[in-house]
Amino acid sequence: MRTDNKLFILSNGRVAAIDKKTGEIAWEVKLKEYIKTSMSYAVGQIFLEDTKLYIGVSGILICLSAKDGSFLWKNELKGWGYSFISIANANTGAAAQDQANAAAIAASAAAIAATTAATSASG
Repeated sequence: MRTDNKLFILSNGRVAAIDKKTGEIAWEVKLKEYIKTSMSYAVGQIFLEDTKLYIGVSGILICLSAKDGSFLWKNELKGWGYSFISIANANTGAAAQDQANAAAIAASAAAIAATTAATSASG
């Protein structure tokens, strides 16, 4: 399967491949299958390289096959905490990586603000 006709998304604890022509979901994976914590719904980052999809969420790095979403490996990054993971690769253009990092930081800040607001409202 070619990956250039797919969009890969990460949202609400799920990773999916979307067909660019039809908008149909080609495959979907629930991260809670690999992350045994409620943090699997936290803000994360997704990165495609060749046929591998790397997902960083809640201090855990997961690698899936871009072809079908099958699990390849997981690194729990023990001792690193449960924070946002920024992913970069030498094969990615600097401008594109800067944009991806800025978007991820903005999403993380928005999630923290929403959590803080919810905590303040209930307290």
